[in-house]
Amino acid sequence: MNKLFIAIGVCSILASCKQDNSADGSAGIRLKGDTIVVSEDAPVLKQIFVQKTSLQDFSAEFRTVGTVRPVSGKLAEIAPPFAGRIVKSFVRLGQKVSAGSPVFELGSPAYYEATKSYFATQSANALAGRNYRRLKELAANGVASQRELDEAESEAHIAGQEFEQAKATLQLFNTDAASLQMGQPLQVVSPIQGEVVKNRLTIGSYAREDSEPLVVVADMSQVWVTALVKEKYLGAIEHGDRVEIYTNAHPGKVIWGAIHYVGEMLDEETRSLEIIIECDNADRELKLGMFCEVHSLSSPVKALLLPSTAVMQEGDDGYVLIEVAKGKYLRRKVEAESVGQENVRITGGLGEDEVVVVKGGIYLNM
Repeated sequence: MNKLFIAIGVCSILASCKQDNSADGSAGIRLKGDTIVVSEDAPVLKQIFVQKTSLQDFSAEFRTVGTVRPVSGKLAEIAPPFAGRIVKSFVRLGQKVSAGSPVFELGSPAYYEATKSYFATQSANALAGRNYRRLKELAANGVASQRELDEAESEAHIAGQEFEQAKATLQLFNTDAASLQMGQPLQVVSPIQGEVVKNRLTIGSYAREDSEPLVVVADMSQVWVTALVKEKYLGAIEHGDRVEIYTNAHPGKVIWGAIHYVGEMLDEETRSLEIIIECDNADRELKLGMFCEVHSLSSPVKALLLPSTAVMQEGDDGYVLIEVAKGKYLRRKVEAESVGQENVRITGGLGEDEVVVVKGGIYLNM
């Protein structure tokens, strides 16, 4: 009797295993070389859906948010180069200035010392030059010795180097040496053409050399919009693509820009890449620091598009299953890029009129 119960139990277990195999879809599937073969009566065939590849019109598209930034080299934060006292201001908020225009004057002991050094080295250089020329003439007539001539030449060379150093120091502050006078304050100028967008000048106040910028000048005729694009949308962007910019300040109004730069370093945490969009801002509708919506839609091109479920991953490679006959599927490596939440664009490995498994391929993994 016990043997009968054991036999019945074994049969029950085998029947259960058979049912489980059928339930998980693996029954009737075998690997023959590089081809996956599925029996005609296998339940899994009902889960497999295929699609024939064809070229379709495709416009790469992405949406993201961005921030308005100044164009590189078009914003100047002007701070005092020395500690000193503000003695004069030449600008006001909103004023347009050109490159080299005076912004403020700074009375500074350090600048007075630089001016003094310039005049002292100028005088020493002139004196050393005259002495060398005199000794050179005397040596030619046999009056001065060669040693005296060599010493004069060395002194003239050193004096010339010190004078050039003093001139270079003044040039750091855009000072015109030709009009320089002893005791005059340093005139700080704007390095760029633009508009005064920040002014913290107070006549008579003392400014430290490590203080925040006292004046900010920006050229707002063009601005950049920086945005982050998710990795899966990188196939939708190219340098030069036109981009639509929308702001809360002007709802519904399109401000056009063009992709100026596509970054090369992907943020590992956010899986995003920075892009820079250059926008004409003659109407001053984009303000620095403003948030905006970025939308890009490229010109239509012909492309092979498939549902994202058609491409499966194995390590770093993507592959699809090609239906070579009913119930026979061949794995093939492909190159693909995401073009939205639901589709991928096939860029290599597939051609037109090939029948591809677009849904259910996971059941055929061996």
